[in-house]
Amino acid sequence: MDFLKPVFEGGRIDFAGQRLAANLSSAMVVGSATAALLAGLATEKLSLCFYTYICGVVLTFAVVLLPWPPYNRSPVVWLSRKAPASADNLSKSQKTLVEDVSDDSDSE
Repeated sequence: MDFLKPVFEGGRIDFAGQRLAANLSSAMVVGSATAALLAGLATEKLSLCFYTYICGVVLTFAVVLLPWPPYNRSPVVWLSRKAPASADNLSKSQKTLVEDVSDDSDSE
């Protein structure tokens, strides 16, 4: 079971991977419904129709819900953290806003 550990712990996907997963899930559910309908019509067995659809949905879950490597091909690079804002590096309009807020609490 150690081979599954990176799959579950490294569960990050990027925005393009989210779009790919959404498109895949839609296509796979519609495809499994179509296959189930055709199998049910061909054999005239409702149970085969249901089992085919359930297998397609379980396969869709396995493909879409796990964070596979193709879902993280273009990861987001975050900006580095900047120094906290101080009165020295604020612009005049920001200083006015900060002073206005602080004056409201002093007037009581």
